[in-house]
Amino acid sequence: MPIKVYFDCYPCLLRQVLDAVNYLEFEPDTTREILNRSMQDLINMEDNLTSSELAARIHQNIIQKAGGIDPYLNVKEMSLKKAAELYDYARNIITSSNDPLETAIKVCTAGNIIDFGPAADFNLKTAIDQVLKTSFAHFDYEAFKVALRYAERILFLGDNAGETLFDKLLIEQIAKPMDYVVKSAPIMNDALREDALLTGFPDYVSIIENGTAIQGTVLSQCSGAFLEKFKMADMIISKGMANFETLPHEGERTFFMLKIKCKPIAELSGIPFGSFVLKQGGFLHE
Repeated sequence: MPIKVYFDCYPCLLRQVLDAVNYLEFEPDTTREILNRSMQDLINMEDNLTSSELAARIHQNIIQKAGGIDPYLNVKEMSLKKAAELYDYARNIITSSNDPLETAIKVCTAGNIIDFGPAADFNLKTAIDQVLKTSFAHFDYEAFKVALRYAERILFLGDNAGETLFDKLLIEQIAKPMDYVVKSAPIMNDALREDALLTGFPDYVSIIENGTAIQGTVLSQCSGAFLEKFKMADMIISKGMANFETLPHEGERTFFMLKIKCKPIAELSGIPFGSFVLKQGGFLHE
């Protein structure tokens, strides 16, 4: 089961709401109405709701109020532009390194700072330089290489739109057929099919949707077609906090790549807040 809503999620969710309405430049009365409705959603939420599902409900309300306009459309374009500006720099670091696969994993993980949720301020070049000098809290690289050697059905769970270019750098080093998973409709700055298409993945990558507009991978809400792919995968590469949070019981076939940006998840997982991670298996996997 995914992790439920913690008290620390409340201010984070409301911050996201305020960011979205500011991007849309709503009038004050409309902003107040949306904030009030969002607070009512927090007060009245069901006990079994996850933070990702609650965030999706709140953001769908905002999109409806905006007449179907995605509040993060310009934000995603900006993050893709920032990533594109550093793409050649990052690629050169990878191809000139002693172990391009290992370096690609680290650079790809650095891309996880592209976020307009829990950590809105980021410097991508600084993150790339930092991650190459920093010890990961978990770095299950040997296990990753073994899994990759034998994998025949790879599933790559994407995260934010700007990260897709950094995912591409890792995918080029993996050089094996795989499915790259995106959301089916807008939710914050998560990657959609059009974002993945703009990235220009190699021909051996198939772009698939998971059937939701929910951050992370909430299996109970995903489409049957995606669930079949998920079930059949013998290696899953999972990017970002939301996937880490919503798949805590995943076993050894799954490798999570992220920066720990959420204090409740840091406490639950025992991984220090702010750490970079390549972790085999979910943090509640036994």
